[in-house]
Amino acid sequence: MSPFESGRRLCLLVEAGETRYAVEATSVIEVAMPGARGASLRGVLEVKDLSALLGGPPEDVPGMVVVLDVSPTLAVRVRSVVEVADVARDPFFLLPPGLADSLAPLSRGAVLHKDRLYLELIVEALPHRAGPRAAPPEPRPVHWADEPPERALVLESQGVLFGVPLGCVSQVVPKGEAFSVLPVQSGPVAGVFPHAQALWPICSVPALLGAQAQVEDLFVLTELAGRNVGLAATRVLGVLQKFKPAELMGTFRAPGLPDPVMLLDLQRMFS
Repeated sequence: MSPFESGRRLCLLVEAGETRYAVEATSVIEVAMPGARGASLRGVLEVKDLSALLGGPPEDVPGMVVVLDVSPTLAVRVRSVVEVADVARDPFFLLPPGLADSLAPLSRGAVLHKDRLYLELIVEALPHRAGPRAAPPEPRPVHWADEPPERALVLESQGVLFGVPLGCVSQVVPKGEAFSVLPVQSGPVAGVFPHAQALWPICSVPALLGAQAQVEDLFVLTELAGRNVGLAATRVLGVLQKFKPAELMGTFRAPGLPDPVMLLDLQRMFS
C-alpha cells in the first residue's frame, strides 16, 4: 500500500550533525549498519557522510547508513535513526525568506513531529560529493540608530548588551526542543524555530557585526521590516528608557545599567 493512501505520509526521521531531517519513506531502500570502518556498506556501496554532503562537519563513525532510491544509488551516514513516522497530520512549515537561496534546492520545508523540527530533504537534489553548498551571504550593511527609542527591550548576546525598540517586540520565548540549527551556519542566522504557525529565522545580533552566530537560550521574537525575525539572547534585562548617548557611535546608557547598550537600526538593516 502506498504511504499516501488513507491520508498517511510516512517519513524516516534521522539526525545528522546537529540537525534533524525527514526523508519520505518511498525514497528509502534500506537502513543498515555500516562496515567495520564505516566507509562502505557490505563492501559494495561507498558510504557518504550526509552532514558533509550538506556542507557541515563530518559525522562520527560508524553511525547508521540510509540507502536512498536515487540515480545513482546513494548511501549516506547519519548520526542516528529516530523512527519511521506518519507525519501527515503534523504541522508543516515553508522555509522563511532569506533561507530559500541556500536550502530550497535541498529541502521542501520542515515538519514538526513530537515537538521537534525536522528539515524535509529532497533526496533527488542531494549532492554526491562533499563541498560547500552555497556562497556565504553578503554581510548586511551596519546601520546604527541615530537616536534612541523612547523604550527598548535590552538583551544580552555573547556578553554584549543590545537594545530593540519595544514596538518591534512581540514576545520572549525559551529555545526549547523545537529549535533546529541549520546544516551550515553562515551569516547571522543560527537556526529556525516554529512559532505561531510560521518558521522563524533565529538571528544572532553580534553576527550582524561580524561575529560567529551562536545559539542561545532565549529568543526575542520581533517584526523587522515586515518580517518575522527571532533574536538570540542569553538573558533579557527588561524594558528600559531614558537612554543617553555614550562615547561610541550607536551606544547609549540607561539608568541602572553599568554597561552601555548598542542600538542598531534593525528595521533598516532587514529591509
